[in-house]
Order: sequence, then structure tokens, then C-alpha cells
Amino acid sequence: MSHNSLFYSILRAYVRFWHNRIFYRSVEIKNFPKNISPTTPLLIVTNHQNTLMDALAVVLNVGSRQPYFLTRADIFKKDFVRKLLMSLKMLPVYRLRDGMDEMQQNDEIFQTCVDILSSGGTLAAFPEGNHGVQYHLRPFKKGLARIAFKAETEHDWNIGLQVLPCGLYYTHCQKMGEKLVLNFGEPFKVSDFQAAYEQNQPRTLTQITRRMADEIKNLMLHFDDLPHHDTLKWLTDTEIRKEGDLITNVRKKATELEKLRLNNTDEYTTLMEETEKKSKELAQQGIEAEIYGQPKLSFFELSLKTIGLILTSPIALYGWLNSVIPYSIPFSVTKKLKDKQFSSAIRIVLFALVTFPFVWLIQWGIVWGFTDFKTAGLYALSLPFTGYFAHRWARWWSAATQQWKLR
Repeated sequence: MSHNSLFYSILRAYVRFWHNRIFYRSVEIKNFPKNISPTTPLLIVTNHQNTLMDALAVVLNVGSRQPYFLTRADIFKKDFVRKLLMSLKMLPVYRLRDGMDEMQQNDEIFQTCVDILSSGGTLAAFPEGNHGVQYHLRPFKKGLARIAFKAETEHDWNIGLQVLPCGLYYTHCQKMGEKLVLNFGEPFKVSDFQAAYEQNQPRTLTQITRRMADEIKNLMLHFDDLPHHDTLKWLTDTEIRKEGDLITNVRKKATELEKLRLNNTDEYTTLMEETEKKSKELAQQGIEAEIYGQPKLSFFELSLKTIGLILTSPIALYGWLNSVIPYSIPFSVTKKLKDKQFSSAIRIVLFALVTFPFVWLIQWGIVWGFTDFKTAGLYALSLPFTGYFAHRWARWWSAATQQWKLR
């Protein structure tokens, strides 16, 4: 069973460029294991916070591996989306809400997963079974554990299947220009559970599922205190621009806050109340926690930064004027979505595959019609560079104006 295809490689490279370089300010891949053979079967498990973007984050950033991904079936309904997802090796998983007749198709899908793993392939999935915008790991389903044990038992525990946990962290789930971290943990072998499984299957299914959950929770940003979720997120956001490792900084802050909650209830409650009040005051001024928490620039540094932004504003304006149509269309489309968490996924698909390539092609054709081929060629070359610069410039300008307000 072959798991690599040329079309997949080309499409993935193209989408990865838009995902890693354009849509996100930065994508950091931490601790992805390089000592596992490409032919070793691998089950990648992650937290699920950001719908299709979680799947893309993994699919696009696991080296040369071409993983198959289990994804909720309802997003496969539209023909265009279905073809795109299937081309990226995403497999539909049916839930009870999809109907009992549809649920029966899972037997075939799960056997396909077993075959993929048995032949040295890579499978990735979300054990939570659903997505949620909060930074909180929800209870795991046992379906992946059953697939893992079935793959091993069908081959007398000889395939060497490993489970690779990963914690995904977004500085913001729906916004463009944010940061994304894929924080991989240490892989562990399914065969390590052989003796326990042969003695008590239900208990061992629970054990390996709990192991997955514990590993992922230690790799992601997780809050137990959901009533104060937004306040806790604001406090961890103040760590985003500080020196050091991003995910380490925010998790360290979250750990400190959790210890305070458990050891000093009164002080914790006071902190939550004061932070909520402070965050609302700053929000009214248009100041983000990320900017508020970063080291303050000196008057000279901030002045120099502002002058540089003013001098480069004509380039940003040129880029904005040539990109405003393809940039705006996806945002108009996603305004009507009932589940706003799908907005970023739909936008990146429209950006990469529809609006920018086609609208820019039309604009290039118009310029060519009124000028000559050389001028039109230079215009075409300027579009991606100035369009990208315009988006970044807007964020830099926003940060600078917020920093002036804080002086």
C-alpha cells in the first residue's frame, strides 16, 4: 500500500506556503522526532481547538510523511470541499448526529485506518472527537485506541506502531497573522501495552487513552478553571512577546495561575477580578494583552519605528490596493457562518486556491491590456511581495499605535 503521491506533495507544498508563510505570522515546530524510520507506522494524536486548521497544521508540518487524517464527516458534504479534503488524504468519520445509516460506514473507514497503519503509514486524528474554542482538553473517545490495538493484534504485535502526541497552540484561533506552535512529545509504542491488553482489554483501552490525554495536556495550553477562561487567556497572552520560548512561557504562566487557584483562593479571586477590569479598560483603548505585556520601547526606539512605518506606507498602500479584493471576498463569505470556528479554514482555502490566484490573474490581464508585456510582468511580480508587506505593515502599525497609547 503506497502512502506517497506526487500530486499530494505538490499540493501540500503550495498550501503549506500559504498556511505557514502568509496566513500565520509564524509556525513553530517543536521536537518532531527525526529518529523514527519513515516506514514505521505512526499514529499522531492532538488536541482539537480550531476545526480544519488543526488538521492542516499537522498534515503540512510532519516532514516527508503524508498522513491520513480522520475528520468529522459533515464537512465533506460540499463536492468541492470533499475533493480538496480527500486530495489531502482526509477520511470522514461519521457521528451519531449524522444518522445510524451513515454511522455504519465507520466500520469500513476504521478498517482502512488499520490497513494504513499495518502497511507502515501515518494516521492522525483528534481523540476528543469534536472541536472547542476554549484552551481546555476535553474527554477523549476510545476509537483511536481500538484502531491502534486492532492494527497490532492483526499482525501479532509485530508492526511496531507508535503513538506520537502533539499539543497545538494558537495565539488566536480565528485571526490571520497569529502564531501557531506544534509541540510534539515523546512517541510511545502500542506494543508496550500488550500484556495488559491480553489480560483486560477494556481497562487497557482506558489506560492508553488516558496516556494520550496526559501527554497532550502537558504539551498544550490548558485551563481547568473554565468560568475564568477568558481572563486566564488574557494573562497568558501578556507572555506572547516576551523573550524565550513561546509555548514554554504561556504554559509556565498558566501553571503559576493554577497553583495560585489551588493554594490561595482569595488572592486568586482578587487577581481575576482586577485582571477582568484591567483587560476591559485596555480593550476600550484598543490595546491587546500581547502588546501590554511586552517590554516597553524607549521613546527613541518607538519614534524610529513609527518613522520607518510612515516612510514605507506608500508600498503598503500599493499592496493594499492590489490585494483588497481577493483579501475581502473570503471575509465576506465567512460572515454568514453559524460556526465561526470554520472561518479561518475557509479563508485560507479561498485565499490559496481561489481569490488571490484568479483575481490577481484578472488584474494582471487588465494591466497587460493597457500597457506592454514587460510592464505587466513587473506588475505581476510586485503583487505577492507588496500584498504580503501590506498585511504585515498593518499589524506593525497597530502595534506601534498601541505602544504610543501605553506611554
